[in-house]
Amino acid sequence: MSKYPFTHLHLHTEYSLLDGANKLTNLVSRVKELGMTSVAMTDHGNMFGAIDFYKQMKGAGLKPIIGMEGYIHNGETMDDKSTKQRFHICLFAKNRKGYENLMYLSSKAFIEGFYYFPRINKKELREHSEGIICTSACLQGEVNWHLNLSERNLKNGAKGYDEAKRIALEYKEIFGDDFYLELMRHGIGDQLGIDEQILQIGHECGIKVVATNDTHYTYPDDAQYHEAFMCIGMNKLYDDPNRMRHSVHEFYIKSPEQMERLFADIPEALLHTQEIVDKCEEFVPIVKTPTPPNFKFTKEYAKEEGLDIDFQDDPPLPEDASEDEKKKWMGAADKNDAEYFAYKCREGLEFRLQIVPEERHEEYKERLEYEIDIINSMKFPGYMMIVWDFVKEAKRMGVAVGPGRGSAAGSLVAYALEITDIDPMKYDLLFERFLNPERVSMPDIDMDFMQARRGEVIDYVTRKYGRDQVAQIITFGSLLAKGVIRDVARVLDMPLSQADKMAKLIPDELGITLNGKMKGGELIDGAFQKEPKIRELVETDPQAARVWEFAKKLEGLKRNSGMHAAGVVISNEELWKKTPIYKPSGEDTFVTQYSLNYMEDVDLIKFDFLGLKTLDVIDNAKKLVKLRYDREIDWTQIDENDKKVYDTIQTGNTVGMFQIESSGMQDLNKRLKPSNFEDLIAVLALYRPGPMESGMLDDFIERKHGRKGIFYPFEEVSFDLLADTLGPTYGMIVYQEQVMQIVQTIGGMSLGGADIVRRAMGKKKVEEMEKYNKLFSQGAADQGLDYDKASKLFDLIEKFAGYGFNKSHSAAYAMVTFQTAWLKTYYPNEFMAALLTSDKDNTEKVVRYIDELKRMGIELGPPDICDSLLEFSAITKDDQDIVLFGLGAIKGVGGAAIESMLKERRENGDYKSMQDFVNRIDPAKVNKRVIESAIKAGAFDRFEYSRKALLDQIELIVETAKKASEAKKNAMGSLFGDDAEITTVELHLKNSEEYELKEILEFEKNTLGFYVSGHPMDDYREELDKLKYSLSSEIETIKDGSFAIFIGKVEEIQKKISKKGNPFGIVNLMDFHGNIDIMLFEDKLKELEEMDLEEPVAFKVKITHTEMFTRIGVTKIMSLKDAKKECKKVKTEIQETPLEPINLAVRLSEKMDVLENLYSLIRQNPGNRELKVTIVSKLHNVVIESSIRVGTSLISALDGNEFIDIL
Repeated sequence: MSKYPFTHLHLHTEYSLLDGANKLTNLVSRVKELGMTSVAMTDHGNMFGAIDFYKQMKGAGLKPIIGMEGYIHNGETMDDKSTKQRFHICLFAKNRKGYENLMYLSSKAFIEGFYYFPRINKKELREHSEGIICTSACLQGEVNWHLNLSERNLKNGAKGYDEAKRIALEYKEIFGDDFYLELMRHGIGDQLGIDEQILQIGHECGIKVVATNDTHYTYPDDAQYHEAFMCIGMNKLYDDPNRMRHSVHEFYIKSPEQMERLFADIPEALLHTQEIVDKCEEFVPIVKTPTPPNFKFTKEYAKEEGLDIDFQDDPPLPEDASEDEKKKWMGAADKNDAEYFAYKCREGLEFRLQIVPEERHEEYKERLEYEIDIINSMKFPGYMMIVWDFVKEAKRMGVAVGPGRGSAAGSLVAYALEITDIDPMKYDLLFERFLNPERVSMPDIDMDFMQARRGEVIDYVTRKYGRDQVAQIITFGSLLAKGVIRDVARVLDMPLSQADKMAKLIPDELGITLNGKMKGGELIDGAFQKEPKIRELVETDPQAARVWEFAKKLEGLKRNSGMHAAGVVISNEELWKKTPIYKPSGEDTFVTQYSLNYMEDVDLIKFDFLGLKTLDVIDNAKKLVKLRYDREIDWTQIDENDKKVYDTIQTGNTVGMFQIESSGMQDLNKRLKPSNFEDLIAVLALYRPGPMESGMLDDFIERKHGRKGIFYPFEEVSFDLLADTLGPTYGMIVYQEQVMQIVQTIGGMSLGGADIVRRAMGKKKVEEMEKYNKLFSQGAADQGLDYDKASKLFDLIEKFAGYGFNKSHSAAYAMVTFQTAWLKTYYPNEFMAALLTSDKDNTEKVVRYIDELKRMGIELGPPDICDSLLEFSAITKDDQDIVLFGLGAIKGVGGAAIESMLKERRENGDYKSMQDFVNRIDPAKVNKRVIESAIKAGAFDRFEYSRKALLDQIELIVETAKKASEAKKNAMGSLFGDDAEITTVELHLKNSEEYELKEILEFEKNTLGFYVSGHPMDDYREELDKLKYSLSSEIETIKDGSFAIFIGKVEEIQKKISKKGNPFGIVNLMDFHGNIDIMLFEDKLKELEEMDLEEPVAFKVKITHTEMFTRIGVTKIMSLKDAKKECKKVKTEIQETPLEPINLAVRLSEKMDVLENLYSLIRQNPGNRELKVTIVSKLHNVVIESSIRVGTSLISALDGNEFIDIL
């Protein structure tokens, strides 16, 4: 046992991303095991893990010392970039004030000081040093760096002992006795050389020394795994002799005894660790319950509206206010919010009641007052008004807002305030599902905004509350089971195919781990225990065994930072007083350093701003309807039970309709035949694995169509007690709200109590269920119902509660579904044009929508110089409905050229001829390339010339445009000025025969990305339509291991030689939906070459999905004639579950525009897989989740790219 107390004060946790390998759980257990009672965290440049660290340490009975290893520079200002030089410095929070100063400094380092690393200058350090203890850090600390006169340091300006002493005194002047000199003894030569000098400076300057160990991992044996961990971050091979590596393996959590032996000659250095610990007060950086936010504009808004409200005067609040003074101030603000909130709710309800039958008005008013009272009692009116304000502003700006999302749709207050647009009274939605007065929890309103303009709403909130009071929320990616196998395999130089095979063995289960969990002294439920092939591989393949060993050790460590998809926090004071701020490199967005799990701990409440692309579609379609028919669509005036709309849905022709366009949903709608809005709500709730696998869905369909009887529990009193609740779902429990209503109706509980029971059912704790069963059954007995029957009913409810869905959410989203269905039914042209615009970058979807246009009898037209808008639009020409490509779809035509042409058209009318066009355009913007691309796309087909004639005379067209522009300039500058007559410059063109269709189609494919005037396989379309075969766009939806037939024209055959010297070929096959590459070995390649390649060719294949590739194994090649028989035999299975995403890591380079090249490849390789891109910088990684779907062909396209890794 050590004679001296010791605490580790220089320690990097897993929040030192891709460097610190101390998992907090391991850190806690190891520190306790070694008999230490406290420990500090000093992560590189950040405080990401401070609250996680604090809670885990306190939970284990340890004293947490919150700190960070910051970067200091000597510039006059924080943003001084005159040098990259920066030094390390360790800072610790001595008390609450010090903690706030740490958060401030860390925030400023990212916001203003970031230059390769988040840096602080000494001016800021001096001004915010109160409550902070400082130590001199490692060899990269400023004092130590000047002492270490290595060749590299001398080259960069190291000045030796006197300068080191001066700097030490400078820090002492800032921190006084709270500055310590660190002594480290890892056996590194450079450290050994400066020990005596550090001690001498300490003696001469009266500065205490403190013993530290630069801890990066937990156990001595972890050194090799930590090296691999760093290799993942540096993208280096573990065995690369030239990579950066540690020269010693001493960076683990040493015991007090080991530290005592290392510092036996300076025991006071050990004692000083305890001195620092004792100086650090045990302040609490978290709150038990977050303070509901106030709406800071209450008085301002009320005054603007001229409201006569008796507001409370805010008592003065000095900076050093006591807790009692703060409570009084908050009390006044709460009362003011409550008054204004109630006023706006009642005002809003009066507006909503205009479309409610008068006999129900009193019922609505009673419900509103009930909700107002609960919200006020829970002190949430400020929260509601904050949401009301940004939703109101979004609508004012013309940003489409969704009708609702989640449980908030059950609130009449939210409906009255126009936060939601679904009437909860009409659809029996429950307020208690949103806010339970018997269970205090923060409200959670998720808002959907149109995706293209979601950022504008966040910008409004940022401007409204101040940039330093609004931030998005950080997320952290971790090395999870499959990912860590891939990462480790890469750095250990395992071949990609082997790594793919190994990762593929990990079961596809949510939360699966490599190790499993310990139970009864043995590991269970891990991949190793669940998949015998892993054990077999590890025991027979030494390289696989090594990868597995390393991966097990690194699994779970933090890998990168990202940004929460929707979460935003809004504070009434500077955010750094509650959470440090992080600013992603190269972005203008503030992000909290603490992740979502800790927002309420630090007294912050999250607001969700989600982007929903369907709202863009609806908004665009409405604008096209307004443009074409001058009709404003008001959803409040449209019957959501419109029979014609449900007739459309029942056909299964639901392509483009929100949440019901998949093949499975199409089939469901044909079977279920929803005939009203309640049915549509049920469709969205039932199409989930639980109800489908349990038979609930089939039972629902049978009951709806009368093929099964509808019955209720307690049949003798069912009509009075349960028919109202279960009637809309044909006697079945489909929704969570129904569970709550039955518990209330039969069990005699309040709805708040019923919500508590519902939540308990989800946890499936036997003891709790027994308790609630008795309460429920006794409540039923108290109403004269049978106790035993009630108990059985409770068991039934418990079973269905596991499948029950939130009706509020389903109803809100059913409204979006209905709106898309209504638009497709009544304005199909505009709706399809809006759909095409929305997914213009997704080739697979565009091709699908083009097919849908053909099915609907709507023509797809090329861009038109007079009729086309920027994006897709709809017209009628010669009694034919046409959806037109937008001018923006033409490759080679930039935004400036399009705006120039559209502006001229808006101001002076349509172009009457080619001559009129060239006389009116600005040739500086509409140049030769623009005109040539527009001709090839068909934009001038309305004029009398063929595309060939126009292209043949392109030089004449361009020259005439220039002459016309020059003539205009001369006329405008003449003596007569604006009154001068501008002479039209004549354009003398000769017409000619048109190109062959094949050439026109090639032009369209090259300029628009799609065939418009036809398709190279149109001659076979009628024949092919009779066959059941797979299209190229469907390849990634085909079930793994299933057989399929692809039919198309062979566009190209590339002959290659494998590494083993075997010939093979890559065949590019074109069908109506695009192209796919099929690999053929020598025998199949010869077979293909002997066929008539002018005719379509059929390939029978077996589809195998790996995590990295989709393999197409050809089993048979046939002519179209032979394929007709084979198509009847092959039944291709479709998978409804999403495929694994493709994960890329991109290292930014100054030498090439990596992201631009990647974007180009993404557009060229569409598919059905989600894409996640991690942007790797020197310090942090940022994760981007894209809505674009890509194909596995992207992986081949990126093969060999030195800046992009496939994870």
